[in-house]
Amino acid sequence: MRCLIFILLLSLPAFSAIGFAAEPVERIAATLNDKIIFLSDLQRHQTFFENAGKNMRGEDSKTLLDRVVDNRLLRLEARRFVLQGPTETEIQQRLKVLRERFKTEAAFEEALGQTGLSLDELKQEIKEQLWVEKLLQERIHAFVFISPKEVTRYYQEHAADFGGKKQEEVEPIIRKILSEEKRMTKEMEYLARLRSHAEIQVNLQ
Repeated sequence: MRCLIFILLLSLPAFSAIGFAAEPVERIAATLNDKIIFLSDLQRHQTFFENAGKNMRGEDSKTLLDRVVDNRLLRLEARRFVLQGPTETEIQQRLKVLRERFKTEAAFEEALGQTGLSLDELKQEIKEQLWVEKLLQERIHAFVFISPKEVTRYYQEHAADFGGKKQEEVEPIIRKILSEEKRMTKEMEYLARLRSHAEIQVNLQ
C-alpha cells in the first residue's frame, strides 16, 4: 500500500522524484511580527516606490529590505493613528505620477506583469504609501520647528557656501535644509522605537 501511495504522489504535477514541490517556492526575505516579507515584495517596492535604476544585489538588497520593513511598521502605525485615510482622488493622482515614471504605457504594463501586481493591487499599495505619508506629516513633520537662532548659527557656519549673500536672502534655503535634517532625524528616532518593539527575522544572506 505504501508503495502505491508513493507512486501516486510522484505522478502528480506538484511533486517530483527529488522533492515535493515541482514549482519554485517563493523566497522569504524576512518576517516581521510573524508576517512574511517575500523577495517579490522587495521587487515590487523597488519597481514602483524607489528611484529607478537601483538593483537588488549584496548590500543594496539589505538596505532595500530595511526600507520595506520600516514601511510595513509605519503602515501599522498609520492604521492606528491616521483617522482620515487617502481619498480616491489622491490615489488616482499618485497613480498618474507613478505611470509617468515609465516611458510608455506598455512599459508600465510590463512592470505590473513582472511584479505580479494587478492594477487594483497597485492602487492598494499606493493607498498604503499615502497613508504612511499622512502619518509622518501628522506625527512628525507638523512638529518640526526651526528657530531664528538655528538659522543664524547655520548661516555663520556655512557663510562661504552662500557667495557673500546676506542671511535674509538665503534664509528660505537654510530653513529648508534644517527642516529636512530635522524631519529625517525624527523619522529615524520614530522608526527606532517601532523596531525596538517588533520581532524581525532577516533571511537574506
